This record gives sequence, structure tokens and C-alpha cells, in this order.
Amino acid sequence: MWDPSSPILDFYPQEFEQDLNGKKQEWEAVVKIPFIDEKRLLRAMQGEYYVNRHCYLFTSFLAREQQLTAGEKSRNTFGTSYQFKYNPGQPTDYPSSLPGFFPALPHCTCTMEPFDLPTLDGLHLVKGLCDGVFLGVSALAGFPSLKTLPYTSSLGHHGVNVHGSESRHKSIIIHIENPHESRKPEDLARELIETRTFAGWPFLQESQVVALSDSLFKYEKMNILPGTPGKIVSNPHSRQGLGMWKNKAEKIESVYSRKSGVLTGEVKILLHVRPLKGVDG
Repeated sequence: MWDPSSPILDFYPQEFEQDLNGKKQEWEAVVKIPFIDEKRLLRAMQGEYYVNRHCYLFTSFLAREQQLTAGEKSRNTFGTSYQFKYNPGQPTDYPSSLPGFFPALPHCTCTMEPFDLPTLDGLHLVKGLCDGVFLGVSALAGFPSLKTLPYTSSLGHHGVNVHGSESRHKSIIIHIENPHESRKPEDLARELIETRTFAGWPFLQESQVVALSDSLFKYEKMNILPGTPGKIVSNPHSRQGLGMWKNKAEKIESVYSRKSGVLTGEVKILLHVRPLKGVDG
């Protein structure tokens, strides 16, 4: 780690950069140090010959493995797995795993037993998804999917909120396309009310549309006369309701933009939905 002639000295730089990426404390930063090349590390431990960038042959001054104690070598191998179980019976004194550094544990109420991992005797690996597993729009409710709404994406600076701070680096930004841009709210209400939809995009939850609203009216389906088909009725918002609708629309746009890097554009219409519980087999 410190010998000037070490062939892996570059694995352990004395100076390195820290990437805070919006964090405030140094211990939250990502330390930018080189990735360790496994083959080079193993060759260095075995004391083999190397050629440096100046084409000079040299070898490590001693094979590192020969300097390890028996205990260090045993810790560098695969051993027995153990499981710890709570034992409400008579407490025991658990011996230290590293005497001289860690004390023993008095009044220990756990027992340590060897644990053998289950094997795959007689079985074989099946590549791919199991029968009955679906992805995308066909996945179970709650799984994310980008396959239900048309969108485009771009890479740019957007200040996505990461753990309370805005990201200073570029992010993938999703731009949602609006296929209903030029349609009237009344027409959408007739088409969508009482139909199935998915709420909470991209973590989909199946729901039923019960109403639709814009900045002035709320559209609902009502039965004007008994025994006749329901009709779409528009009711104006109250004075307080106007402000509540505007705040809700602006919050949806802001949360998607700042928290998820998703640009919805101006929210002009809201769907009122009833989440569905369970799945009909």
C-alpha cells in the first residue's frame, strides 16, 4: 500500500476527490478512488513478475501470502456459516471472537449453530422469467412501468431533489406527452367516467374513474330520472374549491418535476378515481 515499487500502489492513492452530489456532509460524499483489478491484486499477492510502463521487469519483494499468519490465511477462505438463535433458557458467556480486542459477552441469550445453505441437488437453472410473471403494463399493481403513457426523455440539468438537496449534475428528464391536448373536458368525462385506469404513475394502482374536473367545473355522471341512462353533469367549483383545485394541480406538477424529474406540463384536468382493492381471479 505504501511501497514505491509496489505494482498496485495506484490502488491506494494518498489524495483523491470527493463527489458530494448535493450532499452537505463530507462523510456523505462518494469517494472517487480507482476500482481494484482482481487479477493484478492476486498476482501481487503471489509475488509474480510485472512489466511497468517503462518496460522494466520487477517483482514484489516478498510474496505477500507467505507473510500471512495461519489465522489470517484461514480468514481468507470460505468457512462454515453459522446461525444465531434466541435462547430464553440459561444465559451463557459467549467467548470473544478476537481476545485482547473485544471482550466476551456475559449473560448471552443466543446460541450459535452451524447453518448449511440449501442445495440444488437434482435441479437445474431455468433461464428467463417463470410462468405467470409479467412485466410492464401487465405487471401486478404497484410495480413501476413506463409503458402506459407516451413520453420522451432527455439528459440535462434540472435540479432534481435528492435527499433534501438539488442535484448539481445532469439527470434523465422524462417529458410526458398529452394525447388529449385539444379535447374538451365534457368529451373526456363521457369517455372516461366509470372506466378503468391506473393511478400513481409510474407505480401503477388499478382504479375506477368516478369524476373529472378542470379549473372551473367538476364533471360527474348522474341519473336524472330513474331507469334512464346516466348523464354527465357539470357543477361549478365553490369559491374555496377554485383555490383548492389550483393548489392541487400545481402541487402535482411541482412534485413530479422536482422529486422525480418528470415534466407533465401544465395540469389542466384532474381525474377523480376510486382505487380498487384486490384482483378478481
